[in-house]
Amino acid sequence: MLRTEAPAEPIVRTFAELRPEELYGILQLRSRVFVVEQECVFLDPDGVDTLPETLHFFCPRPATPMADTHGAEHGRDLAPWAYARLLPADVPDGPAAREGARSISRVATHPDARGQGWGRRLLSDIVDAWSTTPLTLNAQSHLEGLYASVGFAPNGPHFDEDGIEHTPMERPAG
Repeated sequence: MLRTEAPAEPIVRTFAELRPEELYGILQLRSRVFVVEQECVFLDPDGVDTLPETLHFFCPRPATPMADTHGAEHGRDLAPWAYARLLPADVPDGPAAREGARSISRVATHPDARGQGWGRRLLSDIVDAWSTTPLTLNAQSHLEGLYASVGFAPNGPHFDEDGIEHTPMERPAG
């Protein structure tokens, strides 16, 4: 694991505000974590990213060379250290959904930055910024403690999504 500098203020943008290299890096991270690492075959770009009220939160990092499976360097790894999106209130997100709540989804931390506080910092900033709004999410069950540390509590039974156990969770407003 690479040692990274202390977590900085996250960047928050709508889809229209994202620069091409930021969007590319976000999609690179989400593919790396959800499709490749977790072996979940699904269409990650689901159209929700483009909604005007969807907010993209991320902690950027310097671009680094990217090696292929044979060790040859090519291209650049533009993936941020941590990422999450906040869905519009009218877009339900599975079992955790509650009327009037906004859902946090696609939470991911770059493998080189795990265990260094990037994900927790990003979640804390989202919770602080949206403290007057109820928030929900569908946590991978092994990460319940992370989400509990920023004020979320289970609000339903565990469920399977793409072969991974999840727990619906919510954080009330206030």
